[in-house]
Amino acid sequence: MVKDTEYTQGAEYTRDMEQEHDTGRGHAPDGGPDHLPHRVPLSAVRTRRTLHEALRHGGDALPAALREADDGLLLSALDAGLPADRATRVVVELVRRAPERGPRLADAVCEKVLIAHLYLDQPGGTGRLRVRNALMLYEGLVRPYADRGAVPELMACVLPGLWAAGDGAGREVVRRIVATRQATGFGEKGWRALFGGLAEERREHEESRERRAQAVRRGARSRSARIDLQPGQLWVSALLGFLAVALVLIVILAAV
Repeated sequence: MVKDTEYTQGAEYTRDMEQEHDTGRGHAPDGGPDHLPHRVPLSAVRTRRTLHEALRHGGDALPAALREADDGLLLSALDAGLPADRATRVVVELVRRAPERGPRLADAVCEKVLIAHLYLDQPGGTGRLRVRNALMLYEGLVRPYADRGAVPELMACVLPGLWAAGDGAGREVVRRIVATRQATGFGEKGWRALFGGLAEERREHEESRERRAQAVRRGARSRSARIDLQPGQLWVSALLGFLAVALVLIVILAAV
């Protein structure tokens, strides 16, 4: 059993997100001491466990568990994968507290959500529900901060992936963002990356269609080169062959 005075390493990383956003540091591949995750008090571990249990079982305990969890825990829950209906509860809470965040944390949350492609690959649920969750995340956590921090650069990196995410759900999300007739927040670099990806996709589609057409043409030429005799044609060929042999025999007999 863990004592109250003990500490453990956990997935809570709201403070890490703020610090990494300020300093630009990440976790080094060599795992050096300067890049070890912060040790988290037992109270935070209990909060995480409470949230995990509430998300698993639902019920009256879930609203309170969501309110007590910090942004890092909520994002960790989405990272771990949730059924779409439970993910909706987390998304609503993340968006609800958006006005309470300072600029640094708001940017960090925005960037995390964007890199995760708005969590469109959440398991379970209907495509419509996943699209709705993604749109809530974009409208509440991404669009308001799309012109500051690292977001403009990220847009160029993640938009093509967002378009392809979620078995078609990503395309629906992009279409709905554009359909609002508000500033999309994609930026010039984002639009260039998206259209560049679409052009490449179109080129690959055209090449694939041309390869199929060439295969069909080769097959047609091959079939036309063969003599494909039907049963009636076989009888006629056999009769003509018999008559030809008979004529040869008549000529030979006449010569004798």
